[in-house]
This record gives sequence, structure tokens and C-alpha cells, in this order.
Amino acid sequence: MKKITKYTLIILGLIIIQFPLFYKFWLGQAGGWLIHQDKIEKAAAILVLGGGRGERVLQGAKLYREKYADLIMMSGEFEQVMSGPVYHWAVQGQKLASSRGVPKNKVWPIFDSLSTHDDATLSLAECQKRHIKSLIVVTEPFHTKRAYYVFKKVYKNSGIKVMIYPVQDSWYKRDTWWYSEYGLMATTNEYIKFVYYQLKGFI
Repeated sequence: MKKITKYTLIILGLIIIQFPLFYKFWLGQAGGWLIHQDKIEKAAAILVLGGGRGERVLQGAKLYREKYADLIMMSGEFEQVMSGPVYHWAVQGQKLASSRGVPKNKVWPIFDSLSTHDDATLSLAECQKRHIKSLIVVTEPFHTKRAYYVFKKVYKNSGIKVMIYPVQDSWYKRDTWWYSEYGLMATTNEYIKFVYYQLKGFI
């Protein structure tokens, strides 16, 4: 027991000593672990997950223009700006996509989603109703790993192919995320949510 304690302390000491020298490497690893990207191909639909600052919608619209799918689904929830108007992410996404060349009738809002797990279950029901057999899921890079595991579990045995695709022109970079408060919050929250989803059995 003493040997184990002694060696453990030595290892921890080495980590603490080396961290200031190699912190960029380890933080880069932490950011990189959250990112998952599938090789995509033409699908029946694109699903843009709610949230972010519009980058997800712009990426979905770009994939539509590049003929990766003939329609887009938008998930999200209701938001309120301070004491101002209440709006819905999916509806705002529909408007933004339309401004980028996607016909309004080619964008289907999905309401009532409050989480990534809701995104998966509600979109599955929509896909089954509309006989969609393949789906490209678009979200921000730091969110892709959790989305991958959630959709993999929810869509299991559905016969629907799901491909996860991160926003390519994203503010989130695996090697620089810690330079901004938003990046620190996004990464920390994502790890917390990942653990929470494991405890809930969502992944």
C-alpha cells in the first residue's frame, strides 16, 4: 500500500511539474476529444441542432446548396432576450437558412426540444413519419462527440443512417479554445453534460 501511495505521488508530482510546459498539448487533447466527424455522403435530410450563434444553420444551408440533401430539419427551443420578445431557435434558423438560399418549404422546424437527447428522439419520430433513411446531423465541434453517442443510441435498430458533421468554419478550435471565456465555458459545460448524460443513460 505504501509503494502504491509513493508511486502515485511521484506520478502526480511529475504531472504537476510538466503541466506548465505541456499544458497546450493537454488542453488541445481535451478539446480534440470532444470533436467527432463522420465522412458524409448524400442523405435524405440534414438536421441542424438548435443553439449557437447561427454557425450551425449556415453550415446546414451550405450542405443543402452543395446538394447533400433536399431538405433541412431545425430543432431548438424557445428563448427570450432579457425582457424582450420570445422567439424559437428553429423558426429563427428557418429564416436564416432562407436568407442563404434554402426555400422556406424545404426547412422543417422541430418544436419542443429542450436537449440533445430531445433532438434525437423528436427527429427520429420525424424521420420515421416521413420515411427518411439517412440523416446528416450538424452542430458545433465541441458538441459533436456527445451528439454522436446520443444519436447512436436513440437511432439504434431504426435502420436510419446518421452522420455527424461539425461546423467547419467554427470559432471553436481544439488548440485555442481556452483563450476565450466562451471557449472555457463551452468546453467545461460539455464535459459536465457528458458525465450527466452517462449517469442518465442517454449515451
